[in-house]
Amino acid sequence: MSEQTGIANSIDIAKQEAQYDSCAKKLLSNTIILAWILKECVPEFKQYSVAQIANDCIEVEPQVSKVAVDQDQLDKDELEYLEDMSDKSIEGKNTEDNSVKEGIVFYDIKFSAVVPDTKEPVQLFINIEAQKDDKTPYPLIKRGLYYVSRMISAQKNTVFTKSHYEKIRKVYSIWIHLNVDEHENSITKYRVSEEQVVGDYHELETNYDLLTVLILKLGPAGGAENHPILKLLDVLLSPDTKPDEKKIILERDFDIPMTKSMREEADAMCNLGQGIRERAVIESTGNTIIKIMINKNLSFDDAYDSIYCEEDRDDIKAYVDEHMAVAK
Repeated sequence: MSEQTGIANSIDIAKQEAQYDSCAKKLLSNTIILAWILKECVPEFKQYSVAQIANDCIEVEPQVSKVAVDQDQLDKDELEYLEDMSDKSIEGKNTEDNSVKEGIVFYDIKFSAVVPDTKEPVQLFINIEAQKDDKTPYPLIKRGLYYVSRMISAQKNTVFTKSHYEKIRKVYSIWIHLNVDEHENSITKYRVSEEQVVGDYHELETNYDLLTVLILKLGPAGGAENHPILKLLDVLLSPDTKPDEKKIILERDFDIPMTKSMREEADAMCNLGQGIRERAVIESTGNTIIKIMINKNLSFDDAYDSIYCEEDRDDIKAYVDEHMAVAK
């Protein structure tokens, strides 16, 4: 294979992963799924039914990959408007326009929710992130804390003006890990708490409990029987559970009808997930064989036969040939 073919394969894999992420976000952004997440993860909604949360509490349509995390960056709608205007202008403008998009990070899902039955309706800002795995070059909690901090600061001149900090609304950032190596089926919460160092002064909790980060690590559905939200997400986002099986579990255990769009996204996620996993196995096995070939000066056939390998020989050889050619 040529180096160009290798680049094309890398682009194709990146596209598959982007599509996989997109499917996860679309499944999570369904109102009934968001309602379950709010009921199980946000204390303010614990006393309400899922149906009431879905029908009465979630305001407007959740924004999926549309709102920029950084306030000095353009939201997706603004970017699309600029692109549309650029398309109508002179040719040869692409390089400068494309640079505007680079580096912009959007919240996966962002929406607001109102807590009912209070003297004054309490509005919360919620962000949900679908994390494909927990292998990041930084502690993920730090990114989560950055997100809630941005959600607080973004309220300046929108929720409150001047020095009216009393109007700041509480924010949540909920991170859902789809593939983890350890600590499966766990939920960890990070929030601001009060500690008396000297004296006995106490502040109202509502004045400092303004930001919370939750990290949910998913795993096998069978390991989350006593934790409804983990079991729900384990089933919903599993690339191994077929749509028909998901439909049965969601309707039977969570009273969630799987709509046509949900079924399509679940089906696509299964297919993409399988492809990504197969490619990852091929890469891992191929890299092992390349090391054996180089270190022991063996042919591909001898290196392949020296290890236990269930993957297709032709697929592995294609990967090895591609990367050996690039190395040369």
